[in-house]
Amino acid sequence: MKKSLNDILIQLALIIIGVLSALGVDNYRESIQEHRTEKEYLVSLRNAVQADTVVLKNEIQRIYNKINATAELIDLARSGSVIDADRFENIITDVIMLVRPRFITAVYEELKFTGNFKLIRNKELKSLIISYYSDNQTIQEQNDHQLVAYPQLFMDHLSFDEMEGRTPFDQKRIFKVLETDNGVLIELTRSQKAAGTVRSGMIYTSLPRSIALLEMLQAEINK
Repeated sequence: MKKSLNDILIQLALIIIGVLSALGVDNYRESIQEHRTEKEYLVSLRNAVQADTVVLKNEIQRIYNKINATAELIDLARSGSVIDADRFENIITDVIMLVRPRFITAVYEELKFTGNFKLIRNKELKSLIISYYSDNQTIQEQNDHQLVAYPQLFMDHLSFDEMEGRTPFDQKRIFKVLETDNGVLIELTRSQKAAGTVRSGMIYTSLPRSIALLEMLQAEINK
């Protein structure tokens, strides 16, 4: 009877060891899979932030062109100097361009709504990712409200055919508007100042933050 009981205990111990071993293997496999999934998300985030960085650099240059074009248009109106039609068209195009950078958020949104954010183990990196996308959302919302681009009063004096490129912009008529309508002139200078503010924010805040996150993501991927 005693021997039988010992056999039962040994068999029970073997069963428990087998179950625990199986659970350990499953947990190990799950850990490996989670690590692979984390890497995939990190690579996707890196690619998204790389694209955002390119967008920011392009927008910084476009805004710079807008600011300079506005200044040039005002100077031309004051001097009354008629210039080459193609060059003038480029100036007008830059003056009325829309400043609205669009960031890639699909990977971040997937991480949030699937609950997979927990897969990112580096807490400092996770905090930087959240801060980065939260700030970008604020930037987009502010730009959507401000619409730093369309000087509506000025555009009201441009014909549809001019806007569509079917006929050249009438430089003398446009200069006359800027000379006689102080409201249009004020609108243009405000648009110029607003664009300058947005550009400064991109240069000194958005772009450095994007580059910092990109470097941290790459460092984590390389581990």
